Amino acid sequence: MFRSAVLLTLISLASAGAASATVPVITADQIVRHASADITQSGKSNTATVDQVDTDGNVILTQSGDGNTASVKQSGSGYNTATVGQTGADNYASLIQSGGTNTAILTQDGIGNQSSIQQTAGANQSNLAVVTQAGIGNLASLTQTGNNNQAYQTQLGSGDNQSISQSGNSNFAVYTQIGNNLPDLAIKQTGGMSATIVQTASPFTKGH
Repeated sequence: MFRSAVLLTLISLASAGAASATVPVITADQIVRHASADITQSGKSNTATVDQVDTDGNVILTQSGDGNTASVKQSGSGYNTATVGQTGADNYASLIQSGGTNTAILTQDGIGNQSSIQQTAGANQSNLAVVTQAGIGNLASLTQTGNNNQAYQTQLGSGDNQSISQSGNSNFAVYTQIGNNLPDLAIKQTGGMSATIVQTASPFTKGH
């Protein structure tokens, strides 16, 4: 396996004024061609893991707050790009990219949010995934297999659950949740499909 020098920037900043701050954990395992990883952490007890194998991928991972966990795995000969940003506490993010030229952007702001993105593409194929969570205890899952798929997931609230699964080619999905404790409508696309969903809480309350 061909090995070459790579750009790897790791920055950890303990929270200001915390004399006994827990040291953040950074793990970077690279067996790569021309990959790069840029990891920045501030706060306490954050964990960042980047695993790049035989790839030309690029990772930008930023964590601010306490107890956040993020994992990015890239493999294959494609130019995969992953951007992960976490702000708050006890958030969890997992991102896996293989093959092709996949792009993923995952942003979490709040407490106890969980999100996962998995992208798989063949040679000269690409997918786009964008996940945004703001609130408390939200759960999001996005899976893409194929080519030219696009998915955008947004959660604004607490206790929401949503998922998108795309296989085949040329799918497009936008799934937005605004409110609290919203159930998963589970978008599933198998090729050439388009869906746009805005899910909100019921306007009715008990007693009406």
